[in-house]
Amino acid sequence: MSIIIENSGLFSSFQDFGRDGYEHDGVIPGGALDDLAHEIANRLVANDKNEATLEMTHKMATIRFTEPALIALTGGNFKAETQNIKVYPNKLYLIEKGEVLKFKETSRTSRVYLAIGGGFKLDRWLDSTSTDFNVKVGGFKGRKLENGDEVELKRDYSKRHIKLFENLAKTRTTDWGIDGYALSFNYISDVFHVVKNKGTEDFKKDAIQRFTLTDYKVSSKTNRVGMLLDGQKIKAYYDDMPAHQSVKKGTIQVKRDGTPIVLLNDHYTLGSYPQIGTIASYHLTKLAQKPQGSKLKFQFIDIETAEKNLIKYSNWLNQLFHGCLLYTSDAADDTPCV
Repeated sequence: MSIIIENSGLFSSFQDFGRDGYEHDGVIPGGALDDLAHEIANRLVANDKNEATLEMTHKMATIRFTEPALIALTGGNFKAETQNIKVYPNKLYLIEKGEVLKFKETSRTSRVYLAIGGGFKLDRWLDSTSTDFNVKVGGFKGRKLENGDEVELKRDYSKRHIKLFENLAKTRTTDWGIDGYALSFNYISDVFHVVKNKGTEDFKKDAIQRFTLTDYKVSSKTNRVGMLLDGQKIKAYYDDMPAHQSVKKGTIQVKRDGTPIVLLNDHYTLGSYPQIGTIASYHLTKLAQKPQGSKLKFQFIDIETAEKNLIKYSNWLNQLFHGCLLYTSDAADDTPCV
């Protein structure tokens, strides 16, 4: 049994946490751009957090279900529905055979993640089912989804899944989920913390000041490789700069025309542009949910402050996920998410 992609949307692909540790072999890390939304979706449907989700960008897919399925949708603001029910973000639903999931409004949404209880049957490479578009492996045939694609479901059901099917047979959903107010801690702000790196020395003080005082906007030239920013141009030194430098997700490079570009998950493994700094890791999920036209402001912080903030972020995640233990070990007691 399967899901059928009636309309693939703008750019839909399967992603998990990616392939970290292979950059030295030229393999991009890949993975879900908003790995928090990815993990929340999996936890809501009682999957292992490493199970792949369907990442949909800007214009979401239309999906027909050929069998009952436990689903959760997470990510940005959106309205979705089937013929019979409305589907809200960060909640668990039981979709019936023959229902078609459609999105009504996604103008303020960058990315939405779909998890299905029991998982998808996908291609695995280097311990990951994330789609690598460079070498065309992983995910569904190593590519983005197309109209008419049929994706098989694994139906790798645990006791928790079976209990959820039973509990939702009549109600179709729960009266609990992840509270949007709780998630606002992570997503609402337009301010992004930046940690200086060795490349920051290639910029004069006035250029760095201009960078932090400017309100940038996410341009239309943004994809899974990087996010180009519209706004004040930045001048950097190019003389005597190494031909290739190591980069990572969150590295902010400056092109020769002065345009800043933030590298994302599918970034190349080496860079040739000056680097003004690196966005703190705890702000990368927020970055992934900024659609075209969104305002971004950058604030430099030192490493010690970044480490303290990372600890706070980790503690917040632990509290968030502690409330998402759907069932006890014997799959008997329903525990709401907070």
